[in-house]
Amino acid sequence: MATRPHRLRSVTAGICGTIGVLLLLSGTMMSLGTRAVFDADFFADRLADSLRDERTASYVADQLTEATVKANADLILVQPLIKTAAQSVVSSAPFRAVVRQGVKQSHQLMATRSGQEVLLSVSDFGLILQEAMAGRPDLAEMIPENLVVVMGGLQEGPVLDVSREALYYGQKFGRWSRLVFLIGALLLIISVLVSVEHELALLRVGVSVTTVAVVTLVGFEVGADIVARIPASPALGQALAGVWSTFVGGFWSRIVILGGAGILMMATASAFLEVMNLDVIRDFLYRLLVAPPEHRGLRLVRGLLLVILGGVTVLEPTRVMRFVVGLSGGVICFIGLRELSRLAVDPAARLAGRLENLEGVNKEQSALLSRIPMGLVVGAALLVGAFFLTRIPAPDDASSGAARALVSSGQDQLGDRPLNEVVFACTHNAMGSADVEGWLFPNQQVGVRTQLQDGIRALMLDVLPGVPVGKAVKTDLAEGEISREKLEPILGAEGLDAALRIRERMLGSEAGDRDLYLCHGLCELGAQLLVPVLADIREFLVANPREVIIIIIEDTVPASAVAEAFERSGLLELVWRGPVGLPWPTMSEMIAREGRVLVLGENDTAGIPWYHGAWDVCQETPYHFDSPEDFSNEPNRGGTGGSLLLMNHWVTTPPTSRPRDAKLVNTREVLMGRIEQCETERGLTPNIIAVDFYRTGDLVEVVAELNGR
Repeated sequence: MATRPHRLRSVTAGICGTIGVLLLLSGTMMSLGTRAVFDADFFADRLADSLRDERTASYVADQLTEATVKANADLILVQPLIKTAAQSVVSSAPFRAVVRQGVKQSHQLMATRSGQEVLLSVSDFGLILQEAMAGRPDLAEMIPENLVVVMGGLQEGPVLDVSREALYYGQKFGRWSRLVFLIGALLLIISVLVSVEHELALLRVGVSVTTVAVVTLVGFEVGADIVARIPASPALGQALAGVWSTFVGGFWSRIVILGGAGILMMATASAFLEVMNLDVIRDFLYRLLVAPPEHRGLRLVRGLLLVILGGVTVLEPTRVMRFVVGLSGGVICFIGLRELSRLAVDPAARLAGRLENLEGVNKEQSALLSRIPMGLVVGAALLVGAFFLTRIPAPDDASSGAARALVSSGQDQLGDRPLNEVVFACTHNAMGSADVEGWLFPNQQVGVRTQLQDGIRALMLDVLPGVPVGKAVKTDLAEGEISREKLEPILGAEGLDAALRIRERMLGSEAGDRDLYLCHGLCELGAQLLVPVLADIREFLVANPREVIIIIIEDTVPASAVAEAFERSGLLELVWRGPVGLPWPTMSEMIAREGRVLVLGENDTAGIPWYHGAWDVCQETPYHFDSPEDFSNEPNRGGTGGSLLLMNHWVTTPPTSRPRDAKLVNTREVLMGRIEQCETERGLTPNIIAVDFYRTGDLVEVVAELNGR
């Protein structure tokens, strides 16, 4: 009768162990895929970082050189010089930052399941290459400034459709990778606890976990060779091998830790069982390498194995050495962990023996007690492995944003000046930055916190109501307010179509609580909660007690809702509550009265005394320009009655602004030329100068120069 329960426990342990190992392997693969492919930020970081690999950088430089020569056939005479310059550009951090932004936008566009083709292009390469060849101005002049290089993409067709669907469902189900891993770990723990011979079960689990880690690492190692052989072009194959190595490089340590968890379990089990004698392994290797077997078939197998092993050693000595060193390290760790485990075994055995002699405690209970530490060992080891495996590796360099020195706004020297005699560097659509997850069409490179650190002192923010649906946000406006006639001039046909497609996919999905978000046009294209951004502004002002900021809000919500957000963020205590208009307070007065934030709203500001109508106190220039030649200083909203002047200075190319346009119009020459023209035509120096991609060009420096006059 006792054998049936034992048999049932053995079968249960075997089933749980088998399924657990499969889930553990699946969870590992899902976790790696989720981070390496389906996460837009990580994918963009790694692909940009792969340009540090010589194989990838060389291929990209060749493609850029070919495109440059194709744009101007005369450059073929100096093609080696062009290639040298291209190689220096490709390996630079600024170029990697440009690539990262383009990759992230392409990734996010594909995730929308849009019907259009997906291309990765470098639109500013002509200008970047000109700067790299500044030492040869004669050649730099021959390079077209508007050179656009397409580095890759997917045309409309089955491949693109399959890629979109894979990305969509990968993002949808990839979040379950950690749960799959933990369920696998739980089943392995159960297999140990219910097993009749739990020490052997622990040993099997340890071997399985270690095998999963080894198989994954071997896949990392040989994957580059496999990827390199896929394309017909050897150069492209090597470039892809470099990309593969960069992507998997951040996961090596995590998989090694997972393998270490398996070795820990093996060592613990062997300490209980006194098995896995290393002398046995030594004898096996001796017989394999030196002593020929008696059976003819075994001798044939042995000979083939030795030939293969010798050939691999000759052809790939570095890899073989890495394998040998890694194996040796694993064996050494196993020996050390087994010795440490033995220190704990003897006291436990003595305690178990005493328990068996106690009245009322039988052997079955003692066996149950002895299984508890086995389960704890498995659980602790797997949880450690899971923690490190599911962490997202950080990018290896600053390609996610070029490092930039903090530039002083110069306000600390302007204490006696009234507000209307101070110039503020302003970011248009300040909330829409490339480093905000899920923001499809950014106007700035970095977020509000970094903008303030860089010297920006005026922020143009769009506030809309929204509800979270999964990782996205659905605009919570009446359907009548979401019309093509109203939104297409803001987002463009392409951007509006993408937003509406995302919105349609949200139908029927569970939504969260309504809140205020920073969005441009529609929150489906990108959103940030308003309150945390206002809290960031407050934190900056507290750390910089002599700085004054202007916030211009394009609002589609009641003034009371905006006021509530300011109160929740803590920024309310720093808003300017005094009178506005001539005569304006001096900067020192605003600082002394702790009213260092002037808040302006474009629409509804009624009932909030510190929330002022923007066009009551401001006048502005037009804000829609199809090209730099269209810049105009004609009066727009606010007429000519306001005592502050807002100069809108960007080229309008919906759905997304182009950095190459900012490169042209944000230069000191263009900015100062338009400012001087504005002074002549309007009789005022612009107080607020708003641009796109402020980090491109000279905005902050020009503002400091104007405030120094």
